[in-house]
Amino acid sequence: MKLWLPLLFAILAVQACYKDKGHYDLVDYNMIKEIKAPQAPPVILGDTLKVNPAISWKFPDRDTLAFEYEWRQVDSVVSRERYLKYTPDISGYVMIYLYVKEKATGIETRYAMQIQVVSPYKAGWLFLLNNNGKSGLSFVRRDAKKDPNNVTWYEYKYYPNLYDNMFPGNPLGDNPQKLITRAFTDYSKDEVLVLQGNTPVFLNGDDFSKVLSFRNSFPGSSFPNGAYPLNFIDGGTVNYMHGSDGKMYWKRNTRMMGGIHDGLFIDVPIYFEGGGAHISELVETAYDRSEIVYLYDDQNKRFVGLYSTNGDNSFIGGKMYLRDADGATPPAGWVSLNNQTGYTLKYCGDYSNGAYFMNIIKNDATGQYMMQNYRLAMRYTAIDVSEHKQEVFAGNGIVSDNTVYHRIFNSSYLFFGEGSKLYFYDVNTKLITLYHDFGTGRIKKIVSDAASGEIGILLDNGRFSICSLKNEVLGAPNPGQTGILFTVPNVGNVVDLAWKWGSYFEYSNRRYPG
Repeated sequence: MKLWLPLLFAILAVQACYKDKGHYDLVDYNMIKEIKAPQAPPVILGDTLKVNPAISWKFPDRDTLAFEYEWRQVDSVVSRERYLKYTPDISGYVMIYLYVKEKATGIETRYAMQIQVVSPYKAGWLFLLNNNGKSGLSFVRRDAKKDPNNVTWYEYKYYPNLYDNMFPGNPLGDNPQKLITRAFTDYSKDEVLVLQGNTPVFLNGDDFSKVLSFRNSFPGSSFPNGAYPLNFIDGGTVNYMHGSDGKMYWKRNTRMMGGIHDGLFIDVPIYFEGGGAHISELVETAYDRSEIVYLYDDQNKRFVGLYSTNGDNSFIGGKMYLRDADGATPPAGWVSLNNQTGYTLKYCGDYSNGAYFMNIIKNDATGQYMMQNYRLAMRYTAIDVSEHKQEVFAGNGIVSDNTVYHRIFNSSYLFFGEGSKLYFYDVNTKLITLYHDFGTGRIKKIVSDAASGEIGILLDNGRFSICSLKNEVLGAPNPGQTGILFTVPNVGNVVDLAWKWGSYFEYSNRRYPG
């Protein structure tokens, strides 16, 4: 033991005297400090996505070729270039990852970003065609562009005979009747219900592929009482069908959103007190906000309601009858909404979030057209009516029984088409202005876009035009001279025209995707 201790001290002494000459082979690698990329705008499925990330390095003056780049769409490698340029092949909100690997060390730095890939058919004007008795679809989309000065301009793209071109071996159906575009499978997706002949069908909102026959929503896959569907309401926790027998049918969903294919409709119609009802019209209403599905009963010449809500309570599906609100006094000569005997309803429209409505009614005896404006408020089992206003419509002498009306949402304008002429009426100034005379054809339908900044005008000769609602256009001496933004000379034999929202988010916010 004594022999080892001196030896140990000698070794330690030698090490303490060793001088470090500094000959280490050390490399200071050019590590990544940060990766940034601009927020990518929504990209249309089929278009090219370009992302140029800004990478800051520890030594920015050195060669950056010592790195490998790999871009991944979820788990699939889509590029190995530093700057991404690729065409997404799936729609929705998609995660994109950039992996930058330092060759010398194998160290990877990851950058993640989310992009919205939008179906080219997500939102726009959708046409239901009758092609020699067969159903077809065409579509017009609006894309926002930027000029060199960063000023936004719009480009319109027309997709003729879209369904037949996409599914040549799977016919859509026959005897087309109507489009329903407010059908949502969740908050970010939609479907389109095509009402047609014996085979009404739901289509996927992204690619128009068939999803489900509407018949499957009823017991025995059969519509009740020999009726066929005229209309459909997706009310969130409740769905309604308007049948050709003038009756309303309903089903309650287990979910607040996306339950349109859950469960089955009750095959017994809803009974309205006061002698029953024959429903002739479902008023286009913001029922997601008003919680009112607003109906006209032409058997009893009255308006009635059904309860719809985003919530969940015992009133869902309940019937509602109109009454004057406390303290509300209708003007002299007011034609009651509970009894419009002697008048024919020509138009009813919601123009403010399901709260304010406009009627155009015709006096059966005199032929005079009247305008009614009023407010509705949901009271669960009743609808309160207030702020009654009634006047002789300024359009007398212009309008006829064939006139097509459309009140612009959240505005003071009522547009109407008589023959080939498009007019608008300002409820504030009481003035009527000719927007444009299309020369030939008869205006068949007027439909607003998502933001009520443009309207689509369909004529019975197949012509379709998109018209601007900008103030400078409406105030011009000849609005149509500068206001017509896009025209398809002949879409074909169009049965119906509808705005396709693309999702519940777009519908509830009255906006375009993105």
